[in-house]
Formats: sequence, C-alpha cells, structure tokens
Amino acid sequence: MKNTLPNIKYYLTHLLAFFAIQLSIAQTVHHEFKLKKGEEYQRQVLIRSNSLLQRGSQKLSLSTYSDVTKVYKVNSDNNGRETVSITVNKILDSVNALGQKVVFDSEKRPDPNSYIQMSLLQMIGRPALVSVDEDGKILSIQKQLPSDDTLLAFTGIQGENLVRGNSLDFTIDIPLGPTLKKGYSWTDSTTTTVSKFTVYAVNSRTTTITYSTTELSGNLNSRINGVVLVDNGTGLILKRSTQSVSTGYELVKGVIYTATRRTATTELCYKVTVADR
Repeated sequence: MKNTLPNIKYYLTHLLAFFAIQLSIAQTVHHEFKLKKGEEYQRQVLIRSNSLLQRGSQKLSLSTYSDVTKVYKVNSDNNGRETVSITVNKILDSVNALGQKVVFDSEKRPDPNSYIQMSLLQMIGRPALVSVDEDGKILSIQKQLPSDDTLLAFTGIQGENLVRGNSLDFTIDIPLGPTLKKGYSWTDSTTTTVSKFTVYAVNSRTTTITYSTTELSGNLNSRINGVVLVDNGTGLILKRSTQSVSTGYELVKGVIYTATRRTATTELCYKVTVADR
C-alpha cells in the first residue's frame, strides 16, 4: 500500500475534496439550548461512502467506512465566557481503493509505514477550543482540530464545522413548540442550497423532522435526504441520518473526469455529564 498511496493521493488531492457535503439546517428561529459549565456531550458519526471517478473506460473506485467519536466539554475562560473543547477520542476507518485496503483503529497500534494511519493518529486526543455563547453559537475559534482536508476526503471522515457565527454541530435552531405540528413545513435557502423541512412526528419529548436538500456548488451537484430526531427541551440533535448522491466533474491536467459519490451518514449524540452546581 505504501507504494500505491502516492498515485491514489494524486487523484484525490484534485478530485475528492469537492465531495465533502456540509448539511445546513435552518438557523433563523431561537431555540432553548443552553450550554453550562461542567456539561459534557459525546457525538458519534458513522459514514459509509462509495465513489467512482471515470473517463471513458478508465475507472477509479473508492469505498470508505468511518466511525468517529468526539467529546465536547464545556468550561469557562478568564473572562467568564463559555468555552468548549472538542476532542476526537476514537477513530475506526477503512479505505478501499485500487485493489488495496487500509484499516485504522485508534485503539490498536498503527503501522508506522502507513501515511494514512500515522496522519489519523495525530487527530486523537488533541482538542480544538472555541468560545461560545450560552446558546452554543461560536464566537471565536481559539484552536482548530488537527486535520488535513484532502486526508479527510480520502478517508471519508467528516470534519468539524467550526466557523464563527455557526452553532455547534450537535444543536439545531428550529421553531420548537406548539407551532411545530405534524405536517408543518418550511424552506431554507442560501446562494447554493435549497432545503425543505417537514415535521414528521411530535411527542412530549422529541420532534422528528425530515428534509431534502439540493446543493449546487462549483462542479458539484448534490441531493440529500435526511431525518433528524431533536430533543424538544434543548434543541439537542439526538440522532441524524442522511442519504446523499453527488455528481460532478473535475479538470485534471486538461482532462475532464466525471465523478459520483453515494454516502450514508448516521450521527448519535447524548449528554454525558450535567452542569456544575
């Protein structure tokens, strides 16, 4: 695999970065999510994907599976603002490409000759740090997670969306409350995406919302269908499942390649500890 990897990376450096899909959920209505010092959340993200790059009879297929667990700890800084440290504490990842397979398990000893395994190892236990308001909206990024966008695209691992003004990835702003009844729907649009949301079910504890998104970004067209299970009291995303199909093209040294990627994602999140008293 060591000798084959540079060839794989040559193609993926140019072609797979644009595959990454950032799901956007409507963030225009205030929710009741409140972060408190001492709270700790755990989030698990599982992704399966199959990609095909093609030009005539030339084909490059790539399949990945990743299982990543992150821990979010809420603290306070010297100015009394809430901060959240985000630490990747477990990665299980496998990559199949060009007839070769690489498997990385952060709980086992890595192969020191594998660029992929040693790079993924650098993501374990090295936290990012952000300042947030009590609603979980990012005010500033003090430290990003150690990562390489090309490596993440290659291994199928979802990056942490740390952008000032965004909410943390495990929270959602939706019009929770009595107005959100079964069958209620709304649309959220940006310059590159159009998303339609529909309330599928509501009970005293949770709300289930289905959604579909069309995304047009550069050389990529994506269609995403998903469902989220939200805690009514907090806005915490307890579970999110998505299916997506992305098609597009890329120009490499004057040659056009077509590309297709199918991805299934499942996210699970729960509170590990409660706030300090």
